[in-house]
Amino acid sequence: MMFRVLPILTLIVALLAPAGTNAAAPPQAESALALIHIPWQKLGYEIVFMPPRAGFRAMTLPAQHRIEVYLRPQDDLPLVAYDIAHELGHVIDVSLNTSETRKQWMQLRGIDPRTPWFGCDRCSDYNTPAGDFAETFALYLCGAKYFRSRIAAPPTTEQLAALTQLFPQQFLQ
Repeated sequence: MMFRVLPILTLIVALLAPAGTNAAAPPQAESALALIHIPWQKLGYEIVFMPPRAGFRAMTLPAQHRIEVYLRPQDDLPLVAYDIAHELGHVIDVSLNTSETRKQWMQLRGIDPRTPWFGCDRCSDYNTPAGDFAETFALYLCGAKYFRSRIAAPPTTEQLAALTQLFPQQFLQ
């Protein structure tokens, strides 16, 4: 596989609260992180839990090495973990994927190779190859219950076995 090795960086988990408050992270934040069974800290991204944001469940900000998770009171732990796993899929994509691995991904998923990998900034990614990569990574880590890709159906067991070869193996052991 053609993956670059990232240096191990410190990961900080925080909750942004309104100024002047001493709010602690909601219990679902730490509990959801405990459901992610890969060494995600090695990716060097800060994960920040924030209040709900209309139109977004979570967002990866590569330039800031930051993942924002917009917690809704009604979200159950598996959904929050799935959202985090989806965003970690984006981190892996932008940090480790190459044009060759992206081409292989689209071929394995039956996606037209002329399809742009990324969509527009701050748009839903469920109809892009990048979103499909992130959704499939989340499916691999958390199961298919919340799979939302619209560019391809959930991968079969056989497809998933081939696709996981394109994930960085040091994170899957």
